[in-house]
Amino acid sequence: MKSLSILLLFAAVGLIKAQEVDVLLPASLAKVDVVVVGKLYSDFKFPWFDGWNERGHIQVDRVLKGDIGNVDSLPFAWERDFRQGWCLTRPDWRGAVGKPGIWLLNRDGSRYRAADLFIGHLDPAKHLERVVRVLAEIRK
Repeated sequence: MKSLSILLLFAAVGLIKAQEVDVLLPASLAKVDVVVVGKLYSDFKFPWFDGWNERGHIQVDRVLKGDIGNVDSLPFAWERDFRQGWCLTRPDWRGAVGKPGIWLLNRDGSRYRAADLFIGHLDPAKHLERVVRVLAEIRK
């Protein structure tokens, strides 16, 4: 039983890492509405039957794709499970709060959400040049 749990853990980590690489493909970046560089701030959270519903905003430093108008802050929403590590179907963006990042977002009504379950925040130090290059290729 223990070896099966370890095998499942390695498989899940492998899938998450594979998704991180895929998000930098032109097809992945083409499907998002907005790509911005900025920091996430948490504004409030509230419990619901599906877990914690969190609301915050991304303070935008640079827009790489999309039209956000004259705003410098995008409303951002996410849900996470009540217990940490309980379910791997929702990302926990608390670790990204206050850190610079490249955000891949889709509009959802009056707010934005990460474009994928686990991919939405990339480290600019590692990925900015490649994201800019891929987005330039898409525009050609």
